[in-house]
Amino acid sequence: MRTPWGAAFVAAWTVTLAGPALGQEVTVTAFPILTPVYTEVYNDRIGNSRFFSGPNTDRVRISAFVLPSPDSDVFPVTSQTTGITYLSTNGVDTSVSITHDAAGPLALPRRLTFVGLSSGFGGGRDEYTTSFDRNAPQVAAVLQAWDQTPFSVTVDNPRAAGGVTSVSFAAPDFDPLAVPGFITDLRLTGGGLQPRLDWVIPAGGPAPTSMSIQVRRIDAESADRTRIEAATLLHHLSLPAATTSYTFDQPFSNAGLPGFPSGLQQGRRYEISVQMDVETEQGDVLGRSRTFFEFAPLDPDAPNVSVFLPSVGPDGKFKFDVAVKQGEHIAIDPVVAIGYDYALGTGDPFFRSVVLPDVGDGQYELWLKQGDSFAFKAALQAGSEYFFDGLGVDAFRVLGIEASAGLDPSDVTAFVTTLTFSGDGRFTGTMTALTAAVPEPQTYAMLLAGLLLLAGVARRQAAPHRPPGAG
Repeated sequence: MRTPWGAAFVAAWTVTLAGPALGQEVTVTAFPILTPVYTEVYNDRIGNSRFFSGPNTDRVRISAFVLPSPDSDVFPVTSQTTGITYLSTNGVDTSVSITHDAAGPLALPRRLTFVGLSSGFGGGRDEYTTSFDRNAPQVAAVLQAWDQTPFSVTVDNPRAAGGVTSVSFAAPDFDPLAVPGFITDLRLTGGGLQPRLDWVIPAGGPAPTSMSIQVRRIDAESADRTRIEAATLLHHLSLPAATTSYTFDQPFSNAGLPGFPSGLQQGRRYEISVQMDVETEQGDVLGRSRTFFEFAPLDPDAPNVSVFLPSVGPDGKFKFDVAVKQGEHIAIDPVVAIGYDYALGTGDPFFRSVVLPDVGDGQYELWLKQGDSFAFKAALQAGSEYFFDGLGVDAFRVLGIEASAGLDPSDVTAFVTTLTFSGDGRFTGTMTALTAAVPEPQTYAMLLAGLLLLAGVARRQAAPHRPPGAG
């Protein structure tokens, strides 16, 4: 999201993101509805995500950045014209709605949801938004009408200063053809708080006019961890169109606000979006694709390897899109758990080998697919490469990560798995976290009984000889 100020407001109310200087007096007062209101109408391609509404859908998004808002009740606004810093008292009363002459889903005015920084919904400062699934029949039927005639936007605030309590205006034009592709081969290099991201821009689709990065801190999750329920947008940065890497070595864009960090923090988890944007010459967004991934900063002493990162969706699967070559090692890194299922996508080359990291006692169990279930195959040791039989396999399971290792999704320790493949192609498969007992109790119980029997024999053989009658 582009910074919602500058051209968004009249010169007399050009504001800064920074809060007041230390000791500076803040004027607390009711705000007028500040115009013009900065508005975006664009195609929003939502990738796999546990947080964004409508994951894996193409949407039409309408966003308005409005003062006053609940954010201006919390974060001070400084006028560059007067130098006075203000805090609103009526931002919570602002409402924003849209209508369109075409019926469809807008037969009645549709109210935009406040998703600003103080909302927990992960939006930009002072942002109100709504979106529609482009593929829904009632939306697809009116896309051309939305292209031909702009939306009407209305901002209401019954306690607005100056007597004007309602403002209506036309939103920017919508272009249904501005639908960029998704970046691929996303990887992270380096431990600590200044890692580097790299990605590949797809060859097809509209060429991006810019790239952008968004960083959200994960603040709350559902009990079953299928959804991120609250997040805070810490950083949004626009990058040149041809950019294919980003290093976390500069302060976050919201670092000047009270209570916001200046960069990544050890022990915190984040959802990060790498975005391809198609914009007008004036910088208005017409189309955006968002590729999401989640991560916690690796330990500063972590090996300086490039780790390919997955997107994480509400189905609990970690989904990859990575180019692979026969015999080449790649490292992949999901959110952590007690075990994982690994599976290929359609047409992917087979898994040829696997190397597991040194976590806990470094001892694991390899299970291979047999029909619709898994059966124990071999014991694996951390750091040792295991080669699958024949041409390889299309799925396997790893168990044996002890609960005592602390590898739950809030842990910052990465479970980096190294893979090779039997041919060239793309790895578009999944890695699914196992957080409960696996559904093969009979096989598992037999294996466990055998291990306990062997352990008992070993103990008896190792026990010292005792004379008769000894306790």
